[in-house]
Amino acid sequence: MSELRTDEPVETTEEVGEEEAHGGFPPVLYPVLALVFIAILVFFFSRVLLVVSEIDPIEVLGVEVTGKILTALIALFVAMNILIGAALVAYGRRVRTLPASWPLLAAAAAVVIVAGGVALGLGDEAEGEGGGAGGPGPAAITLTAEGTAFDKTELSLPAGIEVALTLDNKDNAVQHNFSMYADETGSEALFSGEIITGPSAVTYTFNSPQPGEYYFRCDVHPTQMEGTVTVTEGAPGGEPGPGGPEGEGGQPGEGGAGATLAANGIAFDVSELTVPGGGDVTITFDNMEAVPHNVAVYTDQSASEAIFTGEVITGPTSVDYTFAAPDPGEYFFRCDIHPTEMQGTLIVE
Repeated sequence: MSELRTDEPVETTEEVGEEEAHGGFPPVLYPVLALVFIAILVFFFSRVLLVVSEIDPIEVLGVEVTGKILTALIALFVAMNILIGAALVAYGRRVRTLPASWPLLAAAAAVVIVAGGVALGLGDEAEGEGGGAGGPGPAAITLTAEGTAFDKTELSLPAGIEVALTLDNKDNAVQHNFSMYADETGSEALFSGEIITGPSAVTYTFNSPQPGEYYFRCDVHPTQMEGTVTVTEGAPGGEPGPGGPEGEGGQPGEGGAGATLAANGIAFDVSELTVPGGGDVTITFDNMEAVPHNVAVYTDQSASEAIFTGEVITGPTSVDYTFAAPDPGEYFFRCDIHPTEMQGTLIVE
């Protein structure tokens, strides 16, 4: 009878299981792969957060929620889920051994990667549209109106760039706007922003003019809310002349097909104007009362897309508004100060 030899090493079930679990890979490779995988998830998730942070504010239950707030909420939600998941994996044996958990984790990771890839593509597209070939980005300025006064009386801008000016109207049920003129006479508008009723905010976008000093004001309260814009030398090119941005403001025209419109008794004298297309249009606006009025043309009655916004004038006086005629069709015009009482249809033939 042969003797049982006990000097040879015997593989235990635990050692065999450990080798099978490693799958033949060096143990040090697993944390490296985990770090690479985590880095990929973090990168693509950051693309999602970047896109979310740039979305326009939305109103939820009467509260304005900005893109930055949404970004913070999403990041907090994901962080809480990571902590809960880590706790389950650390203290839940059934979770660690449950085969169905791995497909769920893989699916979640795939969703993050795909969403991040889409966000990355959207970010590149937006950069290509806005940034161009390394040109200067828009200058962001905030101007607050409160107590029938601006919080600033001096603004400084570089020349020849796009300007994004946010007007924050904090006066309840009071109308304000921002308009920029060649000088204090207010006879030559470089930009006339739409009038908003507070409390609300709006962002005006326009191109800064040539270097020099200009005048800005609220057209509704021109003597109480005014200031100076100093434009300094900026990037060359793209500098509009004294006429300001095309299609904005209300300055006297130099020709073009004409129409006449009068305001009296908080009403226009006509509710329909007809002009030819394919060129400049000049509307002679006669404000016959000591009340601020203007003429603004929009694509439709929602007034969400302005074609032309004329400067606000206080009568009795008149002004010529000149702008490029849009494509043939029917459009909506109104007085921005009295939008429900003074409105009509502009027909472009």
